[in-house]
Amino acid sequence: MQLQTFIRENRAEIDQVINSLVYMHDGNGGRGVIPDPPPQRNDGERADWIFNDEGLYQWAKREGWRG
Repeated sequence: MQLQTFIRENRAEIDQVINSLVYMHDGNGGRGVIPDPPPQRNDGERADWIFNDEGLYQWAKREGWRG
């Protein structure tokens, strides 16, 4: 499977993971809040996250991406 295929099939879930990581904390020791509407991402950003986040990387590998 190509990375682009993995991203296309899982965009919403990938964005949820990214948002949970980006907005985990509010910078003051509190819990972060995801803005409404959430930020728009492109597939290049999603690919960067997959290459740099171990959880996303391993998920893509389990789904058949050969990296």
